[in-house]
Amino acid sequence: MRHILLTGLLVAAIGTSHAQTPVAIPPTAISQLERLVRQTQAEVIIGSRRSALPPETRPMLNKMLVQTASEFMTLAGRKPTRKDFYKSLDTGLARLKPLVPEVQERQQVAEYFQDILDIVGLDSSEGRLTAFVEGNSPRP
Repeated sequence: MRHILLTGLLVAAIGTSHAQTPVAIPPTAISQLERLVRQTQAEVIIGSRRSALPPETRPMLNKMLVQTASEFMTLAGRKPTRKDFYKSLDTGLARLKPLVPEVQERQQVAEYFQDILDIVGLDSSEGRLTAFVEGNSPRP
């Protein structure tokens, strides 16, 4: 019984320490995020394609995408953990969810966020983007 408890505590400690370890931010991350913010301020761009989102939602969507990218840029200037980035991602997705009711629209937004995650050196959203595209609540 004690072995099981110790194993459980060890696994929990490893998981907690992994979440609290600062993310190694690539040296070009801030300049790439600045460029992405400038592009997004000009018009909603997902990767190299123009957005097919409805024109009436573009200004608010654009504002929220810029806000989230700016939050990531601020975080990248510090010693952020994965948890910090995921919290910002969750907040951004929650703000955008009402503006993108269609799956195709959510897919475009998810691609934008995946670009941001790639820039800061995170290779996974841990299911958050998939849940957003599918219309489900992200896991905490």
